[in-house]
Amino acid sequence: MEVKTVVQQESLLKYNCELGEGSLWDAIRQRLYFVDIIGCRIFTYEPSTGIHGFQSFDRNVTALALLEDDSGLLAALQDGLAFIKFDQLPFPPTNSPSTYKRLSLNLKHLEGFNRFNECCVDPTGKRWIVGTMMNEEDFPKSAGGGLYSVTQTKDGGLSADLLLDNLTVSNGMGWTKDNKTLYFTDSLRKEIGKYDYDIDTGKVCNKVIFSNVDDEFLGVPDGMCQDDEYHIWSARWGSSKVIRFTPEGKIDLIVHLPKGLNITSCIWGGPNLDELYVTSAKTGTTDEQIENHPSNGDLFVVKGLGFKGKERTRFKGKF
Repeated sequence: MEVKTVVQQESLLKYNCELGEGSLWDAIRQRLYFVDIIGCRIFTYEPSTGIHGFQSFDRNVTALALLEDDSGLLAALQDGLAFIKFDQLPFPPTNSPSTYKRLSLNLKHLEGFNRFNECCVDPTGKRWIVGTMMNEEDFPKSAGGGLYSVTQTKDGGLSADLLLDNLTVSNGMGWTKDNKTLYFTDSLRKEIGKYDYDIDTGKVCNKVIFSNVDDEFLGVPDGMCQDDEYHIWSARWGSSKVIRFTPEGKIDLIVHLPKGLNITSCIWGGPNLDELYVTSAKTGTTDEQIENHPSNGDLFVVKGLGFKGKERTRFKGKF
């Protein structure tokens, strides 16, 4: 199979994020949200007006999800989960401190837990799949990350069921068109796995390897999104790339972002969901790498790829 390469040289927003991540498109407001985990910030960008900015928080915000009732955002924090009303993310952004509602969750962390990392709502909208990460320096001796299915109880609280343990850094997730298979990224193992997914119960089993590319040129798998053909777009840490995988696990397109290095997440946005927004991170880089990749930590957008995405499922809970 011939692999096509598309090059995007310039970044869109020059925020120089320590750990840009968690890109999420809001099709109702036509706005992009993303985070700087280390910088404790949520960014908002509205392409139609060019208005952008951020709100600051008192702790790491690691990942975001939308709500079906359009009341605000769900957020994974370094040490828990939260609900953020849209009036706590004012638009235009004020670049000032903001507040949020901590959500009660009875969850016993695995030994070696570091913080929450990734999240994604499953196709039913009833389950918020939330992943944690281990202390990276402990790998490969141990792996203390987990993946949880979070649901809302009748009294309005949250309940969490452990789906997977012995993980390193929980990252990009997605589902096949028939909802029978979960894709899940385990970053330090450099793999994307496929699991049987029971859409009725939310249980997972029978892991097989979808992609395990131990190649410096292709980097470490981080966040992911899917197009409307259910192909995987995998952001690749340390490689300046986003890679498109076919459902059979073959690479058929590479988006090269030479001025970025640590590519962390990607999401489809724009009025027609045909613009690929890509976050990056400057953390963990040397002076030489920063010199060679001067836009590392910025937000990129890639247009004209010839593909379209779909908005992520919204969570059906109320807060």
